[in-house]
Parts: sequence; structure tokens; C-alpha cells
Amino acid sequence: MNVYEVLTDYIRKEVLEKNGQSLPTMDEPLLDADGGVIDSMNLWPLIVFVESRFDVSFEDTELMKENFQTLGALITFIEAKQSKLNS
Repeated sequence: MNVYEVLTDYIRKEVLEKNGQSLPTMDEPLLDADGGVIDSMNLWPLIVFVESRFDVSFEDTELMKENFQTLGALITFIEAKQSKLNS
């Protein structure tokens, strides 16, 4: 499974099934403050999941809205972190 598949599977199971919302597209807001599905209670578990599943670490300076603004932004961030690890 690629990053998109793993991430959307997690969001479906851990967030959407509990609140009945639909999965946002790659460009729709991900954070609930902007109309998305990830609220403050789901953000930390998402970060922990991403770090453990994709073997990446968020630096304090990377925990910014821009990296979580959309599904596409989060995927791009994860793939960039993986690329740095593999180079």
C-alpha cells in the first residue's frame, strides 16, 4: 500500500467511521478548524500513527498547519520525509 492508501485507510477507520463524515479529497481541508474531519482530539493520534507507520519523525517546527492543511499536503510532507531518510 502506498502513503495515500495507508493514510486514508487510517482516517476512515479511526475518524470517519466514528463521526459519519466522508473522506476529504486531496485538496479539501483536513483540519476541522477549516471545515475538515481531523479535530484536536484526532490530531495527536494521527501524528503518532504517521510517525510509527511511515518511520518518520515530526520536528517541533514541522507541527504546523500547512503540513496538515489537506490530505495532499500531509502526503507530500510524509513522502518528503521518507525521501530524506532514504537518500
